[in-house]
Amino acid sequence: MEEIIKNYNTVLEQIRISADEADRNMDEIKLIIVTKKFDVESIKPLLDIGHLYYGENRVQEAKGKWPNLINEYKNIELNLIGPLQTNKTKIALDLFSSIHTIDRKKLVDKILEYPEKIKENTELFIQVNLADEKQKTGISIDNFDEFYNDAIKNLKINGLMCLPPKDDDSSIYFAFLYQMAKKNNLKNLSMGMSSDFKEAILFGATHIRVGEAIMGDRVG
Repeated sequence: MEEIIKNYNTVLEQIRISADEADRNMDEIKLIIVTKKFDVESIKPLLDIGHLYYGENRVQEAKGKWPNLINEYKNIELNLIGPLQTNKTKIALDLFSSIHTIDRKKLVDKILEYPEKIKENTELFIQVNLADEKQKTGISIDNFDEFYNDAIKNLKINGLMCLPPKDDDSSIYFAFLYQMAKKNNLKNLSMGMSSDFKEAILFGATHIRVGEAIMGDRVG
């Protein structure tokens, strides 16, 4: 557990340095610690020192470990950063403060079936598949404008999210997403993970998703 806290402090320092290089305020960058496949006991040390922002990839896994923690520790913001199946929409809206993976009309329509579940501070991000990778979810660039304009008729969209191709230069994609957000007057950008969050900060990331650099290697 000491290793996790040591890693956490190292990442915070890297965020501070990157924010300084970008002439940005560190406070405008949310560090979302990705706790996929890590148990409650691994997470608690971070909660005990006051960190509030966490991310999970799967609704069912999050449902199994976070409700009690949310009751025990106040002001936790839990972010869904993996694909959302429509049949788990209601659970997700109850559990998560932010959903980063809005990517299709069917999902938007399902969210609209539960208006009472959308809180004032709920954040909704559109995931953009910038490289049109078949194995990844996200709206394509070609379909983005139509999808976005339709979604904002009924939903408050807070930002954009992307997952750059693994072996490409992430900066190209971060710069493109930044321009897309600017064009649509969206302030929030969910981009950057353990390997490239420093570059993401330079290109305006407001939410970075860091797992292994803090939590260590995942098992399974």
